[in-house]
Order: sequence, then structure tokens, then C-alpha cells
Amino acid sequence: MNFNFFSAPAEYRRAAEEHAHEGAFYSSHGDGFWVLTSYDGVCQAFRNEEEFTVGRVSAAEGAEEDRWIPLTIEGRQHTEWRRKLGSWFTPQRVRELTPQIRANARRRIKEFFEQGEVSFNEDFARPYVVENLMSAVGWPIDGLDRLVTINRAMIDSRYAPNPREAAYEETGIPAVEKYAREHVERRRAEPADDLTTATFSWEIEGAPITDDDRVSLLSVLFLAGVDSTVNHLSNAIQFLAAHEEHRQRFLTSPDTRPAAVEEFLRVNSCMYPGRMAARDGAGDVAGRGQTVLLPLSLANHDPDVFPEPGRVDFDRERNPHIAFGTGPHQCLGAALARAQLLTALEEWHALIPQYGLPSAANVPDLPFLRNAYDLRISW
Repeated sequence: MNFNFFSAPAEYRRAAEEHAHEGAFYSSHGDGFWVLTSYDGVCQAFRNEEEFTVGRVSAAEGAEEDRWIPLTIEGRQHTEWRRKLGSWFTPQRVRELTPQIRANARRRIKEFFEQGEVSFNEDFARPYVVENLMSAVGWPIDGLDRLVTINRAMIDSRYAPNPREAAYEETGIPAVEKYAREHVERRRAEPADDLTTATFSWEIEGAPITDDDRVSLLSVLFLAGVDSTVNHLSNAIQFLAAHEEHRQRFLTSPDTRPAAVEEFLRVNSCMYPGRMAARDGAGDVAGRGQTVLLPLSLANHDPDVFPEPGRVDFDRERNPHIAFGTGPHQCLGAALARAQLLTALEEWHALIPQYGLPSAANVPDLPFLRNAYDLRISW
């Protein structure tokens, strides 16, 4: 079938239903790629690096040319990168950051509280998440507006006629890399207690890392650390705005909130990581060198694992979702993302317990990421 990589999660699920008995389907769109459709198939592919390599982590045109640290690194090198980077995103460190994350959320909500209506993504979620990431890795706050603008440009590029070409325009990935390179030079001249300064003493397999590798690492932290969290947060608030019973449950049952966040992560998973088949018959379908997608939106909606997968159930007894992937490349920022989601939702409901979607709100099911549209929330 001629299936577009940038299709909406609902379209992925419709295609998956047609091929449920096969466990995969093939898209002839562009260079062509396989899409695994089952929870078990996606999990096994994430975990089996001998069968699926990170030589290609996306089906987007030209993705095989990218070298993103640590996303496209394997083996012992990846283990070393992950060990060094992981120390900045441990659950303990996230707990230490949470008061600052909470203050960020409360300050932003208070700034527009009297307005009675906001663009949730633009006025709250995007700057909130970008600032939290900056705090976590030690980027000076004076770069906030610049990074928010870059993130907006990257989101817009996904809907251009040629997404890759748009992503590499001056305001996109080159702007991220320019910011990262400037920050490396800033920290070389003015060391601080932050991740960038720490990398000056890092070695991988006995060799000092290069500035190019630092720039790649910092760029990945930004590109991977913002979009999905903004998306999950906006989808959660959109759902709660439209479902009074669930909103009241979240308001009145604090013990339910962590489980609610996990259910929002499951039901709204939208990222489509890619892998390259290392041999013929990978996943029982792919040929050596072919691209294979591992859509989280399909794995986390597999009815064999999640009964009534489209229903948001705060009391779901078993919820082994893989919203952050699984295996050697599972998202290092999972604890930070969870803390941001829970904290933002708690602070929002503490200050704005009753809210809704304006009657004229148009909330389309946009392709790929849903944090691109103007989500209006009123109270």
C-alpha cells in the first residue's frame, strides 16, 4: 500500500487492523518500509540489535545519513554513552528537579490565569517543557525564546511538502546545531556544573569525545526531549477538557494521578521509531537493509495486550506500555517526562479545576504529532 510515514496514529491503526493476522504491512511510499503492528513484534525488534540495527532510526527520506548520539550508536560505544548521559536523568535527580518544574508550571499558569482562555501548546506546554529541559541539562535561561522558536520551526517542518528539506532550513536543525556549538564554546570559556561541562572529561573507548559529538548529543537532547512530552501533555488536557467524569476523578483522587499519566502515555503514543533489518527475514518480514518502523501507537493499542485499547482507563490492571520504547535504546528521559506530565496536570487542576474546549474549537487528528495545532482551552 502507498502509506505515508507522516500519517496520523489513527491511520496507522486502521492499516494495522487490515493486516493484524500478518503482524506487519509494507508501504510502497517513497523508498518503502515495513510497519510492525503487534506489541510483541515491536518489543522484540527494539530488543534484538542483532536483527534490527539503529543504522536507520526513521523512515523519513535521508534519515540513513544522520548520525545522532546516542540514537544511532550501538554496542559497547552505546553502553558507554548511555552510562555517562544517564547519570543526568536518574529518578533521584528528577526528584531534585521537581520543585523547580512545579514552580515553572505554577508561574506560567498564573501569568495567563486572568485571561480565561489560552493556546495551551503555545502559551504553556511548549515553553514549559523547553525550560524544564534547559534546567535539567544546564542551558542558560537566556536562550529560552530562541529554543522555543526553533522547536516551533521543527514542528512546522513535518507538514511541509518536503519535510526533510524543511527541517534542514536555517531555522530548523542547523539552528539547533548552531545553538549547541555556541554553548559548547561558552562552557569551554565559562565552565559550570552542567552536562556540557561534564562532557569535556568524557572518553568513549579510551578516546576523548569531539566537539562534533558534543553538538550531536546536545542536539538530540533537544530534538528528542521536547516534542513527545508537549504532545502527551496537550493530548491529556484535551481529553480531560472533554471528559467531565475523568477530570473529576483526577481532581478528587490524587492517588489515581500516576496511573492516569501512564494511561495517557499509552493511549496517546504517537512516535514511529525506525530500525534497519540486519538480515533477510528480520521480524519474519523484512529483507536485509530494509527500513522497519516500530510504531508505539500500534504496540500500545494491541488488543491482545490492552483490552479495549482505545478506552482511557485509569484503573487498567495491567499497563506494560512502551511509550518510551524498550530495550537498549529505551528513552533515558522517561523519568523527566513523567515528572513533567504529572506536575503540570496537578498544578493546572489546582489553579484551573474547571475548563473546557471553546464551542468553536476545531481539533483535527493531524499527522505524526498533534502538538502543531492551536489547542484552545477556556475557563
